Amino acid sequence: MSNTVPVIGIDPEELAWIRTLVWLLRHPDPVVPELARQALLYLEAAACGGMSTPNRETAAINQR
Repeated sequence: MSNTVPVIGIDPEELAWIRTLVWLLRHPDPVVPELARQALLYLEAAACGGMSTPNRETAAINQR
């Protein structure tokens, strides 16, 4: 394993999750990457304090 992993802020124990995420985002079935993307938007909104709006994707985009 490369020693450069900590430079980008990822612990070696987290690499399995990153690989899984990349695999989901590159999945050949177009529904799987879209679902993964929506899940990431949901988690981002939850990490930022949660949102009560029904359309979290639009709200997350408007916050940027």
